[in-house]
Amino acid sequence: MISISQYIRIDRRKSDPLYLQITYQYINAVQGGLLLEGTKLPGTRVWSNELGVHRKTVIAAFEELAAQNWMRIQAKVGAFVQNPTVKAQKSQAKAAKSVDSIQQSGFEFQRSFLLSSPYEHENHRLICNEGQPDYRILKTQELSRFYSGALKRRNIQQHIGNYAVQENDFFKEQLSFYLNLSRGFHIDKSHLLTAKSKETLFYTLAKTLFKPKDVVLIGELNLFSMNMVFNQANISLKTVPVDEHGMDIAYIEKSYNKGEIKGVYLNPSQGYPTTFPLFNSRKEKLKALAVKYDFVIIEDHEDFDFSHQKSVELPSSIQEAKGRIIHLGTIGKHLHPSFQMSFIVAFPDFIAAAKKHVSVLQPQGNYVLEQALGEMISEGDFYRYLKKSMKIYTERLQFFEDLLRTHLGNEIEYEIPNNGFAFWIIFKQSISLVALSKELKKRDVFLPRICMYQNHQLTALRLGFAHWNKEEMEEVVKELGGMVNKV
Repeated sequence: MISISQYIRIDRRKSDPLYLQITYQYINAVQGGLLLEGTKLPGTRVWSNELGVHRKTVIAAFEELAAQNWMRIQAKVGAFVQNPTVKAQKSQAKAAKSVDSIQQSGFEFQRSFLLSSPYEHENHRLICNEGQPDYRILKTQELSRFYSGALKRRNIQQHIGNYAVQENDFFKEQLSFYLNLSRGFHIDKSHLLTAKSKETLFYTLAKTLFKPKDVVLIGELNLFSMNMVFNQANISLKTVPVDEHGMDIAYIEKSYNKGEIKGVYLNPSQGYPTTFPLFNSRKEKLKALAVKYDFVIIEDHEDFDFSHQKSVELPSSIQEAKGRIIHLGTIGKHLHPSFQMSFIVAFPDFIAAAKKHVSVLQPQGNYVLEQALGEMISEGDFYRYLKKSMKIYTERLQFFEDLLRTHLGNEIEYEIPNNGFAFWIIFKQSISLVALSKELKKRDVFLPRICMYQNHQLTALRLGFAHWNKEEMEEVVKELGGMVNKV
């Protein structure tokens, strides 16, 4: 008979219940091959004596292990070791060897090229991206206390148990206060619609604002996810030239007549992927044109909170252009991705209509997350984390710019971005970015295609810097500098 005390040690100093200590250590012993499948186990009284715990504690552990399929209990026979992972592996191997196993669906379905995502990922030591924050800066353990605290709030269950969208008024009040303070708005909670992802809001805008074949203007280089959602809605996306001053508004007036355009989508504070802001004179001209031609302006101010300038150009208010402006943004991007929320700012009548589409996609809402974010704002932690992150990101931006100038200065052109987490890097001479990516892979650096822009006129990278520490970005830029003349 085996001795259980070889595999399980009780530590009464730990906060874990004793029956869970037994459960976890038993599972570890089975996974480690110390307790083999089918081995008969001693009775509960033997376990109780060897481990020095009450027999009821052992029975509770047995019940837990049996429920998780790590133990098989036969009445009047005994308990036996069971390893569910072994069974699963055998079933998988059997299915793989079966000549009759079906490899393809037996039905027709629609395939979409438009939904092929460029956000591929490969397992490499260093991974480039188009501009994401560093989620290592803030420890998830610190953030988790806000979520766990929100779960403990009185009456929280009545809001999360119903299969209907539950709006967190407290969060919307805090978010409207934050946006009024940081972006110069004059709104309240009735002007806000929130969702877990920006793609959900893109879908909502496409369904609420436009009909199939309606023309919406975008920059000639534009955000992939927005293009994907609008194309799927059969909206006609037409491109507008973009230069160092942002979208060419004169081109719109020259190329279109009143009634031909239903909307214009752009990021005035940082164009994607170029990072160029829209000049104020062009912004004013676009507002006047929206009134003259009767179209809606969708201002997407992604990364607005991450400005590297002392003075910030505030977004347009929704009252401008005779109410033809909708504001789109994200909050909490400096936190962990699970704490991020996207939002629309518009007049209450539009919010009420758009909310119906969000309720279909998110029928239970994000009540607990919104409660946690609202408490972070009201208690000042949201600002504190943002200030801490921005200090690090501004230092990284300066260091990254120094590296570009040192290792690639003669080969590239760039402007220091006003905000956000990426540089728009244009190569003076045409090189093969695909070949560059392949060479970087050999050095365990992954450059995804979402970062690469190349045609007969342009060779450029949108290259994020914020997710790397100084040692990592130095290694990547040195590798880039050493390869540019070799590909």
